[in-house]
Amino acid sequence: MSSQLNRREPAAGITILIPTFNRAEPLRETLSALTALDYSGVDCEIVVIDNNSTDATPAVVKSFQGRMPLVYLHETRQGKNPALNKALRECTLKDIVVFTDDDVTPDPYWLQQIAQVCARWPEIAVFGGRIEVQWPVDRPEWAEGDWILAFGYSRHDLGDREVAYEGLECPLGPNFWVRKDVFATVPWFDEEMGPRPTNRMMAGETAFLLNLRSRGFTALYTPLASVKHRVTARECQLTSLRRRAYRLGRAQARLHGWSWQETYRKSKVLWATTIAADYVYSSGRLMWGFVQPDPRSNCYQTVDAMVRIGRLNETLSLLWGKP
Repeated sequence: MSSQLNRREPAAGITILIPTFNRAEPLRETLSALTALDYSGVDCEIVVIDNNSTDATPAVVKSFQGRMPLVYLHETRQGKNPALNKALRECTLKDIVVFTDDDVTPDPYWLQQIAQVCARWPEIAVFGGRIEVQWPVDRPEWAEGDWILAFGYSRHDLGDREVAYEGLECPLGPNFWVRKDVFATVPWFDEEMGPRPTNRMMAGETAFLLNLRSRGFTALYTPLASVKHRVTARECQLTSLRRRAYRLGRAQARLHGWSWQETYRKSKVLWATTIAADYVYSSGRLMWGFVQPDPRSNCYQTVDAMVRIGRLNETLSLLWGKP
């Protein structure tokens, strides 16, 4: 590849953070892919944060030490965001901090492209890259549409040009990076958000990124630094997607406000009536979706209903006990 960093320039400093929990085999495949990266012109350190795994995760990490610049951390507090915060507290971060997952396969020139886009855009501190989906066999027939593929399988493709994120658009968890300096403004991830073994909620990274955006940081998308997100057969089941939709709905209440928030401010009685009607509508939509013979209609209606129900439930949880 001809577009490599100029060898006369200082090496780009990159720290890669990979939280993991009881996913030894996917992690093994990801670390194997990382050994195949082009590290020329890059001063890289890879940090795996073991979130109290009970499987072979420590042994897998140990088997790769010496094959690449790899650091192992152990965090006993359950949750992806506590694991990330462990690394932010304890690691000596390099200038560029990359966030990814334990089930990705990066392009061989991933690091080169990350370094180059940061050099091209010195005034930008937040970046997101392309994410393609790697299906276990064939893509399910109902798994189509940008929204389903993005929230369900982390597909992220804003086109073939580098563009600024607009509105509420954000990079996705398996492939984004920031300059270390942003942690002076937003030092931590919200530990009430993000994946965890129980009481799960999505959008941990989104909350962090929207916080940065609200404080004036511009985010840029690049298609050049790409990864593949490897999807399991279990994740290709509609029941799994519906559970994920429920967790998304819960996160929306935290990120974007309660269900019918403006109505609540005007009249609590009207709000309570509206919430009850929304529960009836959402439950009916869920039941109607279940009986649809067309898999796409079944998917869209039941998933949409689960998002709404998740947001309603989290709304009541947030408001419980408030006057």
